[in-house]
Amino acid sequence: MPSERFVHNTDIGQNFLINRGIAERIVDAAQISPQDIVLEIGPGKGVLTRQILATPCKALVAVELDRRLEEFLSPIAQQDPRLSLIWGDALRLDLSRDIPFHPTKVVANLPYHITTPIVWKLLEELAPLGLVRMVLMVQREAAMRMLQGAKGKDRSPLGVTLEAMGWVSKAISVPPGAFRPIPKVNSSVIRIDIDKNRELPTDPRWRRMLKASFSQRRKNLLNNWQAAGIPREEGERRIEALGLMANARAEELTLDQWLTLARGYEW
Repeated sequence: MPSERFVHNTDIGQNFLINRGIAERIVDAAQISPQDIVLEIGPGKGVLTRQILATPCKALVAVELDRRLEEFLSPIAQQDPRLSLIWGDALRLDLSRDIPFHPTKVVANLPYHITTPIVWKLLEELAPLGLVRMVLMVQREAAMRMLQGAKGKDRSPLGVTLEAMGWVSKAISVPPGAFRPIPKVNSSVIRIDIDKNRELPTDPRWRRMLKASFSQRRKNLLNNWQAAGIPREEGERRIEALGLMANARAEELTLDQWLTLARGYEW
């Protein structure tokens, strides 16, 4: 029997989902079919894991860093052979090679301190292999940055990339009381659908463009580009070609303008 006196390691984001109703709604948002191979990152004690296995999914791969959770997760795998457990750091694994299947969907309560790097990693390594949907529990502020598809102060390199690859929608707001230990932040579940431009996350030109443009949010594009080594005169030509004001900032650009910049210029 699993120990009831598990000591949570909040340094690695161990705020486990305990609300089964929320877990059910997360899985419902993923719309899992018998053809789907699902990846879960950070299964914890398995509340969300069990709910995923209640669907007709073809297989579930769960990646967990903390080996102490084996006493909670191994019995689930013994009961259902569709579950494969991978012990390790999801950020250090090569998800295209180190897991037994290429997932079509990701369903996860992500450790909040690694949200941005892990979403980038999922896009880089799994989108080219057929990943079509992610349903992720994240901190509310991180959700806002990914949901900001239109112009606005929360626009981010990741949000622009997600907009270019498909669309992001908010599925659920989740109160702190749905977790143990109770976090000091509010949470949101977002759904990310991917249906185009699967090469963008691994395109060096796209990434360099976004890094240069968003490097200092208080500065305009011209100043940021100049700091990245683009001559001011060249930057002015690009701004003019996009029909922007000279003091335009990165958060003001539309997706079409980003795509034009990426495809029409060197970075």
